[in-house]
Amino acid sequence: MSGAALFRWSAGAALVVHALLLLGDGLHGGGDMKPHLRLIQLMGETPALRNVYAPAYHAIGALLAPMSGLAAYPEWFAWGSMAALIAAFRRFQRVARLPDACAALFAWAPYHFALTTCLPKVEVAGYAVALLGLSLLLERRHVALALCLALAFAVHTAAALFLGLTGGVLALSLGDRRALGALGAGTLLALPLPLAHLAAGCSLGEALLFSQGDYLRAAPRLANWVHWDRILILANPIALVAAGIGSRALWRDHRPVAYVCAVIAVLYLNEIWLAPFDARTTLDLLRGLTVLAIPVAVAAGLAIGSRPRLATSAVAASAIVALASIFWITPGTCVSKPIDLAEISHFDVDRCQFRWRPRRLDSGRGAEAPEVRLNRGVERPAPLEGPPQ
Repeated sequence: MSGAALFRWSAGAALVVHALLLLGDGLHGGGDMKPHLRLIQLMGETPALRNVYAPAYHAIGALLAPMSGLAAYPEWFAWGSMAALIAAFRRFQRVARLPDACAALFAWAPYHFALTTCLPKVEVAGYAVALLGLSLLLERRHVALALCLALAFAVHTAAALFLGLTGGVLALSLGDRRALGALGAGTLLALPLPLAHLAAGCSLGEALLFSQGDYLRAAPRLANWVHWDRILILANPIALVAAGIGSRALWRDHRPVAYVCAVIAVLYLNEIWLAPFDARTTLDLLRGLTVLAIPVAVAAGLAIGSRPRLATSAVAASAIVALASIFWITPGTCVSKPIDLAEISHFDVDRCQFRWRPRRLDSGRGAEAPEVRLNRGVERPAPLEGPPQ
């Protein structure tokens, strides 16, 4: 099978599986699904910034939810985001002149199916924009690159920071000063968002979601190291072995891309090298598999891309691993519960942090404070004061 045909079959089949996963019985999601839906409701009522989370998900939801239904929107968005992520990597692979096998392997990264199962996972759309930005940088389309970075800040802040970091490394390795200028211009275009949050009384750390409990986490120990076997499966052991073999060709023949892949690998391992400082980010050893799939697919594709039969076999084996992980591994990667839309209107979301709490329905004395689920599943009694200003 030719490389182009292998990618088409891989991407098509993977997206069918993603669609089937989203056709379950009603909307399911983690604890942060409810505040996201509440922000969509509020955006539909009166367009405005009400939280430091990147607003594109809520703005698009306010436009589309009346047509698709509030419960269906997160599922449609998740599928569209995954399709965009695969398409963006395909474009990056072609612009970087990498083998088609890279994109075929990327489509079957097992952790992708955890992203579809555990909604909302808005970062999928963010990393699709980031990969598009890297492609534009390689094409030296600097105006489009600046606009892409500005868009990334509106879609997902962490993905925008990822694009700024990897794009800066790629621009330096290519000696492209205009690309560095475009990244700076894109950052300036995105300034109105953090400035609006600063004007609302938020700190700079809060405006960029870098306050403690958002992207930053306390980590006195390696929280995910005990799940190394689960992480290994979701990272695709077949692709990992092939990536080790292909890393030499990556360094020899695609040096600028190799620098980007090295930076991504270091970023992925932040839970380890930040551990002595009792800190980590949300991009831990499990959730960081979102970005680790990029260098793994690149290096693995280089190892097998010149041998069509081997490439077909490796992609088929990766598909089997991914499908098996859906049943045995993915269910334990996150909390996913049925979402009751009737509860959504009773949630208040803090203005300067991605925190939420159910509004008190009983203002009488002695009423118990309801439980609130904070980001990443930590529970704490809700405060007794009214909604944040």
